[in-house]
Amino acid sequence: MKHPDPSARVRRARLQLEAAERDLARSAGSWLTRLRRHRSAIALVSGFVSGTALVLLPSRWWSRTGAAVGRTAAAAARSILTPMLIGTLLSQLRLSRGATDARDADPAAPHEPRPAAARPRDHHLH
Repeated sequence: MKHPDPSARVRRARLQLEAAERDLARSAGSWLTRLRRHRSAIALVSGFVSGTALVLLPSRWWSRTGAAVGRTAAAAARSILTPMLIGTLLSQLRLSRGATDARDADPAAPHEPRPAAARPRDHHLH
């Protein structure tokens, strides 16, 4: 059984991802325009609903909800996976903004050494 060329698989996966992103942008576009058009009404209604929930729901329920959120946050902070997840999220955010450098855009491109940033001089030592 012959395996397809890895570069062809990557190319096909990228095309599928781009098609999915276009479909998502097209379907989310109508929701975004509606939200932008009614932004102040949404803020007022959400504030009213939040205030009503605070008044009508018992304080015991809110204390249990707060405790559950706190336990979850503490468990996430103690988890060994947290640094890895944060690193993954930050790299995805960086990639979603677009590659600003041609070497970042094409990993197969030959890498030239990047110029070292000029170190600030320590004027207080002179």
